[in-house]
Amino acid sequence: MGMLKRCTNGYWAVNGTALYVPDSVGIENDNIVSPDTGRAESGYMKITWVRRTVRKVILHFDHLTGNEKTFLHNLMQGKEFSFTYYDNGIQTMNAYGGKDSYVQVNLKNYAREGGEYKDYTIDVIEM
Repeated sequence: MGMLKRCTNGYWAVNGTALYVPDSVGIENDNIVSPDTGRAESGYMKITWVRRTVRKVILHFDHLTGNEKTFLHNLMQGKEFSFTYYDNGIQTMNAYGGKDSYVQVNLKNYAREGGEYKDYTIDVIEM
């Protein structure tokens, strides 16, 4: 019996596959500017926008089993997908799985389920 529950309300999914409900979520919005962006000799800023508001959603899971960690890792890490998430309403974006990290706690606890892990995070970055 795992530690996490799969999302049943449609808030968290990858290509329609329900994710576990995260314990916390970080949202970042970034802007991409051209390499020729910078301050002119006059002191004024010249910005050439390439793209505005590129979203990154950072999913965080406090505790999970090895099987749950492997499921999340295999579903998203290094892959492109349609990502559904909650941020002031249900949002969907084309994304890829960026960096993920975790702490191995104990391989004896939940031994049948691949051990115990904590602080699993994965970055989901808009394409």
